[in-house]
Amino acid sequence: MFRFRRAALGVAVAGLTIAGGLAMPVAANAAPVALAGQQQPTCVVNASPNNFIEAGMSPQPSRVAFVITVECVPTFSEQYVEIHAPQLMNACQGPYQLTWYNAANNGDTTGNGDTFKVRLDDDGNATAVVLGGPSCAASWDLIEASLAVAPFTTATTWVQIAPPVTTQPGVWALPAWQVEDATSSSVATIFYVEFPSAYAEQTVTIGDAELYDSCAGQITWILPNGTPKAGKTVTTTLDNNGNAFVIALAGPSCASGNTLVTADLTGPPYTTLTTQFTVLPPRVTV
Repeated sequence: MFRFRRAALGVAVAGLTIAGGLAMPVAANAAPVALAGQQQPTCVVNASPNNFIEAGMSPQPSRVAFVITVECVPTFSEQYVEIHAPQLMNACQGPYQLTWYNAANNGDTTGNGDTFKVRLDDDGNATAVVLGGPSCAASWDLIEASLAVAPFTTATTWVQIAPPVTTQPGVWALPAWQVEDATSSSVATIFYVEFPSAYAEQTVTIGDAELYDSCAGQITWILPNGTPKAGKTVTTTLDNNGNAFVIALAGPSCASGNTLVTADLTGPPYTTLTTQFTVLPPRVTV
């Protein structure tokens, strides 16, 4: 089973990183390059999860989602960053199979294709969520984030699309914590649910009542087929491996703190799985 990690797993050997049994090419300039004389990078970009087990079934098979977080030094607050994901777009069969969301609503709110623009908040941070599919192919895909002003720094990271597989039961917040946007106090995450495959095609209700209340009742749920829903909970269908996911765009005006995520099987044996998601107050993260 692939486990969800913020940082890539494995060791670098002769230009390859071995992770999850697959070899991933590592570019010579894969790490963000700092300006001369600086000890910290100008910008970094991270994806959560960095590997995603495809979920969904016909007519919406092999769906994936990633939360892309860009962090720049606060000198560049209020500037724009372009996120580029051409390999991910190709793996998901074209520009209209890749949909972007900006929970902060401080720039473009949605988009399609291999490029999406976000605006850095007053701490130099920005978050986008990308939904891919249907019919994404298993692959390693490069994500780039390019500062739109001098010095035009480009930071990079990788994401992995893993093929469908039956996994251990659980519910995960991906990422498990997020620093809220300094302008709008918004956050975004993915709730990924894993039940035994015996419950394939049953429905599951996913919710976070505490997050809903702490964000003044403002959560937009994005189902794997791209349908938006509102409310404390949302219901979706487990695929043939017993897996499902939803995107949570929460805010504006979220309060910091820990919240309880629940995933309830709506039929017998009515199992409830839980985890935590944490909202952290705004801060400089680079």
